[in-house]
Amino acid sequence: MTIQEIKALPRTEEGIFDLKKVQADAGCRNIYQAADLVYPAYAAYETTENKKEGYPDIMAQMRVLKKHAESEFTAENGADYTAALLHTVEQISPEIYENYRELLDNFRCAVKRMLEQYYDVKEKKFAMDDKSQKVFCDAVQKACAEYLLLAEKYQECMR
Repeated sequence: MTIQEIKALPRTEEGIFDLKKVQADAGCRNIYQAADLVYPAYAAYETTENKKEGYPDIMAQMRVLKKHAESEFTAENGADYTAALLHTVEQISPEIYENYRELLDNFRCAVKRMLEQYYDVKEKKFAMDDKSQKVFCDAVQKACAEYLLLAEKYQECMR
């Protein structure tokens, strides 16, 4: 999506972009996969082109999205939410530390919850479909490669 398309998106009553519309238009499996199309691009634009002026809007929307993710937490939603968070964190400037840190903490909490709920330590396997497992493990591996997570701690996600 282009930034013009993103900024033209209708908003819900809660003030976030209408991700159900994006989901339907883009053929995403849930709103979190749709969020992965929207928020990283929006954050990149705000970081590089708009002098970070839209960060308060991004953070307000990400807080609402977090609330939804926590109440609708499934393996599929959690995997896609984790990926959307990571890709958004990558576009937020660490110079605005409070925003960067809040999103990074949300990402780490989502990873922890995914592992607590969907990883069987005894059997060393995930209790989720292959697509969700790939999305989640790819996000964790990328975060480890970028030193956002400690690789030693997340061996179960390494291939």
